Formats: sequence, C-alpha cells, structure tokens
Amino acid sequence: MLIKSEKNLLDFIKYSPVVIIILIALLVNALIYFQNLKNFEKDMEIYKKNYIETNKEIIKLHVEKVFSLIEEQKENLEEQVKKDLKDRVNEAYAIIENIYNKNPNTKKETVLTQIKEALRPIRFNEGRGYFYINNLDGNIVLHPINPNFENTNIYNRNQNETIKSIISSLETLKNKNETFNNLFWYKPNETKIKYEKITFNKVFRPLNIVVGTGEYLKNIRNNIKKEILQYIQNITYGDNGYVLVFDYDGYQLAHIKKEYIGKNRINLTDANGTKITQSIIDKAKEGKGFISYIGTIMPSTGKPSEKITYVRGLQNWEWAIASGFYTKDMMNYLEKKEKELKQINNKSFRKILLISIILSIVLILLASYVSNRLRIFFNNYKKRIKEEIQANRKKDEMLYQQSKMASMGEMIGNIAHQWRQPLNLISTAASGIKLEEDLNILTKESQKNSLDSILRATQYLSKTIDDFREFFNPNKKQSLVSTKSIYERTIDLINVRIKNHNIHIESKVEEFVIYTYENELNQALINILNNSIDALSTLNDRKRTIFFTIKHFDKSKIQKRLNPFKIDNTKEYLLIEIKDNANGIKEEIKDKIFDAYFTTKHQAQGTGIGLYMTYQIITNHLNGDIHVDNTNIPFENESFKGAKFTILLPIKDIVN
Repeated sequence: MLIKSEKNLLDFIKYSPVVIIILIALLVNALIYFQNLKNFEKDMEIYKKNYIETNKEIIKLHVEKVFSLIEEQKENLEEQVKKDLKDRVNEAYAIIENIYNKNPNTKKETVLTQIKEALRPIRFNEGRGYFYINNLDGNIVLHPINPNFENTNIYNRNQNETIKSIISSLETLKNKNETFNNLFWYKPNETKIKYEKITFNKVFRPLNIVVGTGEYLKNIRNNIKKEILQYIQNITYGDNGYVLVFDYDGYQLAHIKKEYIGKNRINLTDANGTKITQSIIDKAKEGKGFISYIGTIMPSTGKPSEKITYVRGLQNWEWAIASGFYTKDMMNYLEKKEKELKQINNKSFRKILLISIILSIVLILLASYVSNRLRIFFNNYKKRIKEEIQANRKKDEMLYQQSKMASMGEMIGNIAHQWRQPLNLISTAASGIKLEEDLNILTKESQKNSLDSILRATQYLSKTIDDFREFFNPNKKQSLVSTKSIYERTIDLINVRIKNHNIHIESKVEEFVIYTYENELNQALINILNNSIDALSTLNDRKRTIFFTIKHFDKSKIQKRLNPFKIDNTKEYLLIEIKDNANGIKEEIKDKIFDAYFTTKHQAQGTGIGLYMTYQIITNHLNGDIHVDNTNIPFENESFKGAKFTILLPIKDIVN
C-alpha cells in the first residue's frame, strides 16, 4: 500500500510532465512563429535592397553604354572627317592629273581653265562640299561659291585669323605635298556666322596649284547626334526600361513615346511638385547620379508611377542622358516574393507544429508510462530493495569499466602521438636510402647509419608500448641511470629531426648516476625538444640552436633559483634546462601550454597532448616540477629571445 505522500508524489510525476510538455511546446512554437515573422521582414528588406541595387546597376549600365558610344564617336569624328576630305581631294586630284596628261601640248592657262570648269559644278555633303584651287603664290584660281574671289591674291587680303591660317597652309605646302588645316569659314548661302571647318589641301606640282576641300564640324556632329538619338530611341529592356535624352534647354531629344520628341518639357512636374525635367538637367550638369520622382507614365500600365533614374551629363553637347526603373515593378516583385516566403514559412511552421504535436504526444505517453512504472516500483519497492542494490553494484561495475575504457582511449591517443615522430624518422631514413640509391651516391656508411636509425626507431616504437603500460602501472620501479645516458638517448631518438631541420645542440651535462623512471623522463624531454624543433623549423634568419643543460644542485645553494617551483624537504635536486632561440612563446598562451589538447599547430602536426603528458610525467610520476618562461639567450655575440623549460626533480640518492 502507498502512503499519502507517495500518492501525491506519483500524481505530481504523472501530471506535471504533461503540463510542462504542453507549455514548452506552446512556447517553442510561439518563438518559432515570431522568429519566422522577424526573418520574413529581414528577407523582404534584403529582397528590396537587392532589387533596387540590381536595377540601379542595370539602368546605370545602359546610360553609361550610351555615354561611352557618344564619347567613342566624338573621338573618331575628326579622324573620319579627315579621311573623307582626303578621299574627296584625291578624286579631284585624279581629275586634274587626267586633264593635264591628256593635254600635253596645250598651254597651261587653257589646261587650268578646263580643270576649273570640270571641278566648278561638283557638290557633295548636301551641297556644303565643293573644291577650290589656289596657286602657291596665293592667287585664288577657283572658288565656286564666291567666284568674285577668283584672280585675287590671298596675301593682299585683310589678315584676319582665317586668312592667316590659309597663308600658313600655303607656306607649308611649298615644302610638303599635302596638309590639313583648321579654320573658321562661312557656309554656302550664309555670310553672317563663321563655323569651324577642317580643310585638306594637296599640291599638283606640274601646274604649281593647290586643290582642296573642307567640311564643317557642326554638320558632322549633327549627323552623329541624329544617328545616336535614333539608336537611343530603339533601346528598350524589360517591360518598362528605356533611355531618354534632354538637352539643357529642356527639349526632349529621345523618349519611348515618340510624340514627346522635339517638345520643350522644362516645366514637367510630378504629383509631388518635383520638376522632373529640371531635376534631370541639374543632375546632368553635376556630372552623374541618381534621382527619384513620380514618372509621368509607366509604359506597361499607362499610368504614373514612382521612378528611380540614373542621369549622366554630356557637357559639351549639353545633353542629359537618363534611364530609370519604376518602383511599381519592385512592388510586384516583392509581392511575388512575399507570397513565396509566406508559403515557405507556413509550410515550415505547419511541419514544425505537426512534429511538436507528435513529439508532445510521445512525451506525454512516455511520461504516463514512467509514472505507471514508478507506481509499480513503489508498490514493490520493499521486495526489490535487494535487487536494486545488486543492480546498483552492476551499474558501478559498468561505470568502472567505462572509466577504464576512457583511460585506455587516452593511452592509445598518447601512444599515437609518441609514435608519429619515430614513424616519420623511419620514413625519412628509408626515403634517404632510396634517393641516394637512385642518385648512385649511396655508401655503406650512410646506408648503415640510416638502417641503424630505423632499427632504433622501431625499437623505440616497441618500447613505447611498454613505457605507456608502465606509465599506468602503479607498481613500476625506478632504475639506475646516468645523466649522460638520459641526454644521449633523448637526443638519439630525435636526431633525424634535428639534422633535417639544421638544428645545432649546445649541451652541458654534469655526469652522475641517479635512480629514476628513465623511460618517462626521456618521453618528457623528447616532448619538449619536439616543441622546440617545431618552433625553430619556421625560422630562416638565424642559426637554429637548442641549449640542453643537466646539473646537480644542493637546495641550500640554489634557494633563489627555486623560487618559482614547488619544493619539498628534499636536499638534492636534478635541474634540467632546455632553451631555444625561436622567439619564445606568446605571453597570452604561455600559461596554457601544459593544458590537455591545447595546441597552436594544425591538427595534422599535433594534438596538444605532448606538453600535457610532459607535465603529468614530471609532476605526478617523478614528483618534480616544471616551469616555462621566455628569456634572452646570448649566443655568438648576439642576443636572442627564446623559450626556457626548467625541470626540477628531487633525488634521494646519487650514485657516484
């Protein structure tokens, strides 16, 4: 029978999980729902921003393309005019040469008259173009537009800028056969305004005459403008994209609606009172940029719509080139994206809601099952006390086994770390033998040395298993070993790495014999040396050096030196110092290097277990202490910064 408190506890266990599960499910779904709303708003802002930026780039691209085309045409204008003029004059020259060659015995005056009458009626370039003839003495022989100029001398005329330019051209032709000339002259049937003109002149030496023609740049520009405006008129993209052009007086030069072309729209105003045309012209005069306003008409709808426009000014033509996009298109795009996002969010929320309902039902059923099981348990708890005690014992055994397996896993990881260097040594030695054999430089001595290194490494691999097994053996025993043997064995195991990285060892070993765990001490020292080798291998600006010192100290003589260390009442100490000139350890990580799995290297280079193992060996198994610091190391008349590892081991007996 259950007592009242037990019944209350079972009721609490039965119903409280149900309430908690329902509340958690509601809370989680509410959070997901509101997070979806928040994400939806962010996504819509991103879509809006991306749409605006993308379309700004599109309209800018079209306007800049038109601008580049105009600039290109302007650059080629003068060259094209010069080519056309040269072709025309060469045609006239051919006529002159032909008439001259057909009348070899005719007087020059008669031949010249025939030439004049042959060239006088020729017109081109919509009547603006004609041929004129002067002789090199400045006499005007032919001038079809103003015949009264003929038989007069240029040198005798009023020396204005135009006459000076013609005289300069004649002087040039006395030494050259042809030349171009820029001047200002009247158009045919116009005597009030002079226009910029390019002329080409060529000398016909047999008659000592110069034939030439010219073209007005303004006419060429106007032709190019017409061609470009026709090209712009045909530019459309998307549903509503087009390019428009105003001149700085407000006249519409290009527009998708042809009825606007030629009209002055300087007073065009949108629904907000913004003067559209004036704003476009003002921005063009500034150079380039974006403006926004209510467009008068959206091509796809025929109705006004907000518009963002990019404007580029063509200053010397006084043109404003522009193109824009309507935000109505953006709203349509955003509405479509909004619908898509809502469908995705709703589908996702329904899925999560369904999962939460199913999970809640499962958890409620599980809670009911647990409460029923507890009720049965409480009904039979007296009967099952012994069984539960036995079950707890089994659990303890399982936990012990798990702990044992965890220790084994750590040991295997440590073994793998210790094996990495010997395996690399074997690989390096074997590769060296093969390479020397391929190069026919293999000697018995080098082969023997490499094989000895491989043998020592394999012995070390085998020995590592015993060493780590001994590491976990509480009954392991100390052995008698000399400090020189400790040093030599340590260096021998990593000698290949030292040589491969061109590292020099400076050693000072005070020789004496002590009782200690030799293998563990070797492992600790190798880990420190490997750390120094890795650091030195990155340096190229100095002689890579490791300083290895072993000394015997009496506690009473080195009290100051022992300040950083944890010491006991032992009188005699073994002091080992390992220093390098690899710039030391960063201050921010110096206190972490003995932590398990802490490493600054790539995973392929180290796991961070080496220095951790060193610390464990020195402090837990050798009852010593280890300290690391940065120090200045004088070497070969220079001073280097480096890391210094100091190991202090208490020794009870020294065998001399």
